[in-house]
Amino acid sequence: MPIKRLAISCLFAFAVFLSSFGGTLRAAGPGFAAMACEPGAVEAGFRLPPRSALVPYPSREEALAGGTSSYVIPLEEWQRDSVPEGVRYTARFKVRYAWDNRAVLLRVEDVPSSFGIEVNGEAAGYSQAGMGRTEFDITDFIRQDYNTVSVIVCEAPAARRIGEGRGRDAESWRGRAWVLSQPSVRIHDLFAETSVDGGYGYVALDIVMQSILLNPKEYTVCYELLDPKGEVVAMSQKDIVTGMLSRDTVRFTVRIPDPLVWNHETPNLYTLLVRSRNEGRFVENAAVRVGFRTPGTSDGVFLIDGLPVGLYAVRYAMGGDEGAAATELARFKAEGYNCIVADGTPQPDCFYALCDSLGLYVCDAADINTSREPARITVGGNPSNAPEWKDAYIDRIHRMYYASHLHPSVVMYAPAHDSRNGYCLYESYVELKRLAPGVPVFYDGAGGEWNSDMDAAALFRHPDVVRPAGRLSVTMERDGSDEVVVANNMELTSARGTYRVVLKSGVKSLWTASGEFRLMGGGALHIPVPVPEGVRRGSVQVEVHLLKDISSQGAGQGGKVSDMYDVLKMKFPL
Repeated sequence: MPIKRLAISCLFAFAVFLSSFGGTLRAAGPGFAAMACEPGAVEAGFRLPPRSALVPYPSREEALAGGTSSYVIPLEEWQRDSVPEGVRYTARFKVRYAWDNRAVLLRVEDVPSSFGIEVNGEAAGYSQAGMGRTEFDITDFIRQDYNTVSVIVCEAPAARRIGEGRGRDAESWRGRAWVLSQPSVRIHDLFAETSVDGGYGYVALDIVMQSILLNPKEYTVCYELLDPKGEVVAMSQKDIVTGMLSRDTVRFTVRIPDPLVWNHETPNLYTLLVRSRNEGRFVENAAVRVGFRTPGTSDGVFLIDGLPVGLYAVRYAMGGDEGAAATELARFKAEGYNCIVADGTPQPDCFYALCDSLGLYVCDAADINTSREPARITVGGNPSNAPEWKDAYIDRIHRMYYASHLHPSVVMYAPAHDSRNGYCLYESYVELKRLAPGVPVFYDGAGGEWNSDMDAAALFRHPDVVRPAGRLSVTMERDGSDEVVVANNMELTSARGTYRVVLKSGVKSLWTASGEFRLMGGGALHIPVPVPEGVRRGSVQVEVHLLKDISSQGAGQGGKVSDMYDVLKMKFPL
């Protein structure tokens, strides 16, 4: 019996023993049922630690283009039947010849309750948490040709006390699952912490490599950073030697000049391409979008890159149709909202990608809601203050964080919703601060206690003030004196360029002023216009040249100077 198969047999043995007194035994069902009754049974078998939603591709070009990968098989045509534990979904897939000597993983999303996994009739894993993304290593269970995967959704797990499965019955799963293949030495995860300092953009890049081999292997780990136009602005590589069944972290420090920052006004996205090479051949390619920004808080005020930002948030949960979600999120943006609070659970990866591109901040949410439990936090009361639930809370924190931490739109985390307060949520706050030290934590049930950096009043505001359209506005003020006002309508983004103001009477120029300007977010330039006595009719003509939002990398060679500016021309009667 392979080592992994022996290990999972031991993991399930006790649960099967406990349930065997009930009479019938099946390959995996009783084990799943027994574990689903225990608050501390968070996972079993070959459930992998939570990680980013990486998609492996055979080539650089395919990774940059995105879309369908030949290393990913969607599971479809699920057959559903009832079992004592709840509902069982079963699908078939065929292993491709090119997948020989590679790891085979099962990725399952948004299961409405605690669930177990069977592969070819054998128990392969269990997860107490269902919503969000769950992965299992099913390499040792795979046969050549056709295989079956079963997802057994439990109807009444113990985790219902913390919200698992509430409002979602076992028959509501939409069958979101994939089988994917990665090399025997694979890119397991990425960590990319971005910042801007002194005119430079920095990326602290960690690439986690996982080996399932029993012998050492020489690999080269490479990265490329591409700007929003697709031009490579940084690249490097390092050689490593993997150990037996090892996990190694390869670290890079990336620095680029004059980066284009990401925020709700300028959602500039860079592409980070990571590759692994063995014996001169690239064996794996993966790409993610990243943005240069640093979220934080000060005295309950949200900050981006150290600057205060007014948040206008709305709760939202993606229904399932990406096109409909894109329309709804664009509508929120047009109405003046700049922040989405994930409503109750982690969202599909495409939701975060949409928010990345639209410039919408996201408060991600762990799948914890104990609002139907007793309000008291004494023994036998709300699970949020019951130590036996701590591991379940922390597991859901990890699932939330690792699933979305690479997305620049995710700038804060909600460890729970409407779940009272207590020991488990205190520990959840501490764990989030360990994972993401400077990122704000918002909990609507903190009640003024220390485990929330912001309160609801700082987020849920209606955008009743309509901001002027465009980056700049030019007005003429006559409150006691005549002056032209050039205002930067942006909250964070500075504006610079040149201006020229001409006072005319008919065709005759009476006065001219010109110069350069640089306005911080919300700033304004006031230009007094001296109107000579006796001038009754005439006009003030204003011409402003605003430098476009480009970087030194984006300027390119051979471009016209006029292409670098937006021109505003205004005329005001006297």
